[in-house]
Amino acid sequence: MPDETHAHRNDTDTLLIQLALGLAGSSGQALFASIVQYLAATLEVDLAFVGRTLPDSSGHMQTLAVSLDGRISDNLEYAIEETPCREVLGRGFHFVRHGVAEAYPGDNMLNQLALSGYAGCPLNASNGRPLGVIAVLHRQALPDRERVETILNIFASRAASELERLEADEARKRSDISYRAIFEASEDCIFVHDFNTGAIVDVNPAACRAYGYSREEFMTLTPGDLGSGEPPYTLEGAAAWIETARKGMPVRVEWHRRNKDGSLHWDEVVLKRAIIGGVERILAFTREITDRKLREDALVKSEDRMRAVVEAALDCIIGMDADGHIVEFNPAAESCFGYRRSDVLGKSLADVVIPERYRAAHQAGLAHHLATGQGPFLGRRVNVAARRANGEEFPAELAIDVARGPNGPIYIGYLRDISLHVRAEAERQRLETQLRQTQKMEAIGQLAGGIAHDFNNILTSILGYVVLVLDKLEARGDSKLAGYLSNAHQSGLRARDLIRQLLTFSRGQRGTPRPLDLSTHVQEAIRLLGASLPSSMTLGVSFAPDTRRVMLDPVQIEQILMNLCINARDAMQGRGRLEIAVSGHEHLDRVSCASCRQTVSGRFVELSVRDDGPGITPGVMERMFEPFFSTKEAGKGSGMGLAMVHGIVHEHGGHILVEQMPDGGANFRILLPSLDESVQEYAAGHDTRPAAPMQAGSDLSGRILIVDDEDAVGQFMRDLLTEWGMRVTLFNSALAARDQFARAPHAFDLAVLDQTMPGLTGLELAQDMLLLRPDLPIVLYTGYRESLSDEEIEAIGIRALIRKPIDTAALRALFEGLLPAT
Repeated sequence: MPDETHAHRNDTDTLLIQLALGLAGSSGQALFASIVQYLAATLEVDLAFVGRTLPDSSGHMQTLAVSLDGRISDNLEYAIEETPCREVLGRGFHFVRHGVAEAYPGDNMLNQLALSGYAGCPLNASNGRPLGVIAVLHRQALPDRERVETILNIFASRAASELERLEADEARKRSDISYRAIFEASEDCIFVHDFNTGAIVDVNPAACRAYGYSREEFMTLTPGDLGSGEPPYTLEGAAAWIETARKGMPVRVEWHRRNKDGSLHWDEVVLKRAIIGGVERILAFTREITDRKLREDALVKSEDRMRAVVEAALDCIIGMDADGHIVEFNPAAESCFGYRRSDVLGKSLADVVIPERYRAAHQAGLAHHLATGQGPFLGRRVNVAARRANGEEFPAELAIDVARGPNGPIYIGYLRDISLHVRAEAERQRLETQLRQTQKMEAIGQLAGGIAHDFNNILTSILGYVVLVLDKLEARGDSKLAGYLSNAHQSGLRARDLIRQLLTFSRGQRGTPRPLDLSTHVQEAIRLLGASLPSSMTLGVSFAPDTRRVMLDPVQIEQILMNLCINARDAMQGRGRLEIAVSGHEHLDRVSCASCRQTVSGRFVELSVRDDGPGITPGVMERMFEPFFSTKEAGKGSGMGLAMVHGIVHEHGGHILVEQMPDGGANFRILLPSLDESVQEYAAGHDTRPAAPMQAGSDLSGRILIVDDEDAVGQFMRDLLTEWGMRVTLFNSALAARDQFARAPHAFDLAVLDQTMPGLTGLELAQDMLLLRPDLPIVLYTGYRESLSDEEIEAIGIRALIRKPIDTAALRALFEGLLPAT
């Protein structure tokens, strides 16, 4: 027995050596032929074959190689059911020493060839899938089952490996044929790119038709040649997208392409990584979307683009049966409502998603539909309230459809959470209100500034002539008429002050702001309030320590505080308590300004004035910052107090909050931007206002050029300066004055220029004149400062900037300092 075992081992080793040498270079049909020949010779049998199952013919097998009586025979196809192979395929080794024809009488080949012995071994793929059978048959009884099984297993391993490889090749060939058919027939353009370089290696006919290039021409182009040339539609942009696809990530982009004829088009491009013919490639699928892009561009440019609504499917789908129980609850509904599908199926819809106050109406509506087939929600979208698992209610859009099921109607609800939409709509209305308020206040400010500018010109001549007449009457001793004119002069001064308030509202006058401590200056201003507040009012004051400084004119602090306190006094009718406080805010977030309606965030110092009066009605709240708006009786208020506060605060980057207090009264909160600690005290700047009025002495002398497009103002200035003893040349055209000055730049000792003139502003005219004569003293005067700064005026060389209406005494003092000594 040991000798037989040793002999078998030697046979196996010899067989393995022969198999390695004889089959090393074989594949396909040649390999299978070699296997059956080696197998028949090694086991000394009459018949050996390798067969594979036919996938398209259930229960049949086809031989791949047959060795019969030492020769390769023709292949054949046979049904497995009546043969011993049925015991092998997908099962395991099967051995019949002799009598196989009697055991399987339905297998005619066994009887025809007088075969007696049979041994078969299954051929399985690497994943265990049955591929076929390898078997040997003999006209006599088969010897030694163990040896036959060992040798069959050796050949089966090699045959199964080759059979699996052949199947893979066939599948790849079928795939390549299918790919090529799709590639050629596709209406979309398809580009095949080299995986490593991105070069174009193939294109389909649709690409040739769309781009106008032949296939051969495409092979010479780069992706950048097919782009518009504007980033990212360049070679670099294409390379970046191809690199993304090379990493296995999906790429879907829009590409601005250039055709062979130079025309530009838009494509939608999808890039993906693929294996074609066993080679890794990058595939690009393109579809023209030029028409869609044009429509999108037209929509963006249209006036209605803000009202375009993108219709989309509702997120949540909830099914309910006729009893009101949930039968469907999709993942979007799970996410929206906070329930798991398994937890709500079979439960009452009313108990799960409908707020308690609406459940009775829901039950009534369901009963009504079951009875009549009609319902309020069917066939249209409606807004409803829904409830999440945590009890939170939210607005939703709902549409319901009805499907007929085997057990009755199924109600399918399509629901979308519109919380964001509702909040966005509220925000839109808030922004519209803010925009309207801002536009209204700006329009009023521009109107007020324009009126003030024109009225300043009128007041200049009126007040000037009144002063001239007063001087003459005083010289003649007519005190009665002088008194009349003095009263007229006082009324003119009050008109001047009102105009200055209008200019403050319209942000035409900014004063001289500087860094200052608000608490200190508010304390000083409070001492001035004594005469304005009756003894029946009590005053409370509080100041937070260490508040940051603000940039403001100290005089304007007094104006703000005085107007707010007088407004509170009148609201309380002289009785009650007034609270004044200064505090600091490290950060305020999204509060709404009561006058400009902007949303405010930032770091501020706050001045608050709170009263315990009757409060403010909504109608008054809407208009109280408008100039001349007043709730007082006619003649008892100018309506400029809060308008002036608005102008000063907003000119310095601040805002105003107004609160209705729960216990009555109102709280005006002035927010002024706080300065960083690094901002140090600095001088208030150069003051271009003339010195205090001086008593007129002897007549002045000099040649004066006056340029003003307002005839009344120009005539007054000429009369005034002539009265003072000067020789005056008047122009009402800046262009004409420039031409005259260019012809004789040394004909004048001083020039007085109006700032706001057509053709040339006073500032521009001064620059032209100083180029010809740098030493000429020039005085600029204006109804309001506009955007002029002292630094800008000094840099140009202008000696002084004065405001209308003109203070004649101050003007004379200014001239005495600028004109040559008389």
